[in-house]
Amino acid sequence: MRPNRTRVPRLRLCPEIWRYQAFTKFVLVLLLALVRVSALSLLHSTGRVAVSSGDFRFLFHTWQGPIILLLFLAVFFFYVSLDLNVKILYAGNVLNGTAEPVRATVARAFRALPKFLNPDGVGVALYVALIAPLAGAGLTVSLTKDLKVPEFIASVIAATPLYRTLYILLVTVFALIGIAHIFCLHGVLLDDLSIRTARWYSRELMRKHWKHFLLWNLRYGLSMAVLAVVEILVFLVPLFVESYLLAGVSDVTATRFVTIATLLFASILTGAVSLLVTPFYVIRTTVLYRQYSKGVPIPIPDRPKRPSRNPVPFAGLCLVTIFGTLSLASLMARNFDECFPLSTTTRIVAHRGGGNEAPENTVAGLRTAIALGSYGSEIDIQRTADGYYIVNHDANFQRVAGDSRTPAAMTLSQVRRLRVQGSDSPVATLEEMLDASKGHLLLFVELKGDTADYKMCDDAVEIIKKRDMLNDAVLISMKYDLIDYLETWYPEMLTGYVTFFGYGDLTELNCDFLAVEEQSATPSLMDSVHAQGKQVLVWTPNTLDAQEYFLTTKADGIITDNVVQANKIVNRLNERSDLERILSAFR
Repeated sequence: MRPNRTRVPRLRLCPEIWRYQAFTKFVLVLLLALVRVSALSLLHSTGRVAVSSGDFRFLFHTWQGPIILLLFLAVFFFYVSLDLNVKILYAGNVLNGTAEPVRATVARAFRALPKFLNPDGVGVALYVALIAPLAGAGLTVSLTKDLKVPEFIASVIAATPLYRTLYILLVTVFALIGIAHIFCLHGVLLDDLSIRTARWYSRELMRKHWKHFLLWNLRYGLSMAVLAVVEILVFLVPLFVESYLLAGVSDVTATRFVTIATLLFASILTGAVSLLVTPFYVIRTTVLYRQYSKGVPIPIPDRPKRPSRNPVPFAGLCLVTIFGTLSLASLMARNFDECFPLSTTTRIVAHRGGGNEAPENTVAGLRTAIALGSYGSEIDIQRTADGYYIVNHDANFQRVAGDSRTPAAMTLSQVRRLRVQGSDSPVATLEEMLDASKGHLLLFVELKGDTADYKMCDDAVEIIKKRDMLNDAVLISMKYDLIDYLETWYPEMLTGYVTFFGYGDLTELNCDFLAVEEQSATPSLMDSVHAQGKQVLVWTPNTLDAQEYFLTTKADGIITDNVVQANKIVNRLNERSDLERILSAFR
């Protein structure tokens, strides 16, 4: 079949797409706010302030839990409908040459929702929202488009050949599924097919035209790469011009103002362009869907002209944007050190003893962390069969010492005969780690595994008190009931709750430190935690970009495996120029 060379009239559609995006985003924000109020009211009626990864089972044991889950499921479907289905329906309008009002298109998307209220529909929605972003193939929604495998899981996958191979195979399978069914929603929304029929039809179209589709996606990917280069130039070229023009200006505040204003305007421009990328991709895939279905190129028809609009609102919006941007740039330039701090106040906590710089969870690792100047070190403790506490992360010793037995199945003497990771370092006891850390760094002791219970809490507090280390150790856990128990019965003990995800007011949880996974560590959460007089830790940023980002945030500490790398970043951050500080914040 001859390729379709009809061009989508991009410039003519831009204002309309922006209107669609603004309207749908407004409705989504309103919808999410209403659902949040309802869900939090139900949550508070259970006596809890938040639901998190370590305290979610109550959802299945209270009458409020199923209602909260249904609310989340409902907003999930509404979000997919508004964020993706509206774009497909709009693309159908473009191909049909109709100029339907935004509200009418949104209404049609809502009326199509019953088609997805079945197992097939749930599967499609879950793939679009959760699997497609990870697989990198298929249509996605803005809420989860940046979803990725958490770093602490990705590091395990990367370090284990079997897991890495399985992961690559799994992603490949999911990507092929996404490509094969990319026209499923088009069939449901534009041709009124059932989901099962639409899936079959999409596979048939892709089976016949997969070469053309992949070639088109390759061209599209290259065009996106060019667009990315243009966006970088939009940021950098004005800065070079500005640095040349202001080379002789001695007023530092004025120079900072121009730089900040330039980057703010560039950010607004690139943000406006980014709102067009997904809609144009959906329009192009819709063109291909019609082309493959009919077997002939599909032209983009002329659309009826809409009545001319009063230019005053648009001009007013531009003036408000310009005035607001310049005012913000002026405020930031006058408070430069507060907005763009030179040195970081975020401290480094070595993960599992000394991170990757030494044998895991050992005294040697702890001494390495001390030598590297770490603020703290995180370790994991479990109980042996004879009631002692040893330091180990996994459920057994297979990975670190080549022994498949669990700590709970071994006595202390048996554990002590093991050597960690082929080194001469024995498996450490809690007492040894406390003694080695005292006076040198803050020891974060995670209550780990099946033996993490109230007895472990009591025993750990007693061991810490005997060494007069209440200010030198923090008991942390992913089990919120243990942290709540410690805060209730041992308020003098520092505690930290480690959570992977959370919903509600996490800052009200009963703890001194809140340790959150890096994807959940938002600036607003950090501000809220600090407002409650608590500290926030981020685990486990190991990549260069992640460390550089979180070291320039208000996080009190990062728990990382790459301590040496983090130290180098800290040293480099302290030597940045004004421009580097501004660019870091904008990044």
